[in-house]
Amino acid sequence: MPKIVDQEQYRKELLRKAFDLLAEKGYANVTTRQLAKELGISTGAMYHYFPSKKALFEQLVEEMGQQDVGMLQRRVAGATSLNQRITMLGTFLIENEAYFVKQTAIWTDFCMNSNLEEMTSNDVFRRVDQRYRQAIAEALNLADPRMAQFIWTLVNGVLVEQVSNPDAGGFAEQIELLTAMLIAYFEKFPT
Repeated sequence: MPKIVDQEQYRKELLRKAFDLLAEKGYANVTTRQLAKELGISTGAMYHYFPSKKALFEQLVEEMGQQDVGMLQRRVAGATSLNQRITMLGTFLIENEAYFVKQTAIWTDFCMNSNLEEMTSNDVFRRVDQRYRQAIAEALNLADPRMAQFIWTLVNGVLVEQVSNPDAGGFAEQIELLTAMLIAYFEKFPT
């Protein structure tokens, strides 16, 4: 009797494995054939789930975005004040530093090997970016979407610094500084 496979669950499992592989070797340094081999599947199976390496990357970005937003929403669900929500956001980032640094390394490598048009016109990337900004706005109960964009930009900047200068350290310190700045700002300018 043939093995019954939950294709959606299996696809997600392949994406999790691909995440670690791409973080270790870089998007540009891995061919589709190498991806299939490292994931333990045939090239044909690889193309069944992902029509191309770029499609795999887009699905990975989509999956990470959904996962990250869900984790953030669960983290801040019990918060009763803006200060608590900001602190919980900071704690969430610090506790998941290794994951977010890997994610940023993959994203940075992809960006460095893509043209600007490809990056700015990609519907998946725009949708996921919007999802992150919306999640920050909702988590912090922000009425002004520009503030959510600003916070998202600062978090990304701290992560890119960790990828480009890993010896600098200080991720937790940078995020703690960011949370302190946000708390001070919102005390002075309530939402």
